Amino acid sequence: QLTVLDAYSEESKLTISLKSITKRCTCPSCGLEAAQRHGTYVRKVQDLPILGQTTTLLISAHEYQCLNPECAVSTFAETYDGFLNHYSRMTERCAMLISAIALETSCEGCARICNAMGIRISGDSVIRLLVRRYEQQGEPACPDVVGIDDFAFRKRCSYGTVIVDGETHQPIS
Repeated sequence: QLTVLDAYSEESKLTISLKSITKRCTCPSCGLEAAQRHGTYVRKVQDLPILGQTTTLLISAHEYQCLNPECAVSTFAETYDGFLNHYSRMTERCAMLISAIALETSCEGCARICNAMGIRISGDSVIRLLVRRYEQQGEPACPDVVGIDDFAFRKRCSYGTVIVDGETHQPIS
């Protein structure tokens, strides 16, 4: 959880200071809940523009110490699931917007659109973002048995094809 400490604006830049108020965090490696703080640090994170102003979040976050002696991780930083990952320099909603624009245009076109909106990003960073999001998806499940059927929407006018999983008899999307 985060609480707002301060917000100030300069020309076309908005900066919001946030502080973490969590008391416990789960270790990403072993899953043990840790309550012993190891330290704090400030993260500078880009968010969606507000009223045309580039928005930067300064988050004062905690590092926790894992007390499990068998765990490979000794210290870890807290994450904000669905909002900010431990390695990201932009919020998840900002990354989703950039990904959506990139899939409809090109990476360089996306970078130009985002820079005009107030989101600082390059075409190469858009490519890295798309590759990272693709790798996080996992492998799609492929059925062992498939069925293919052709049909007519209207006789002699328009036709369609459906591919069906042979075991569950459900269409494959």
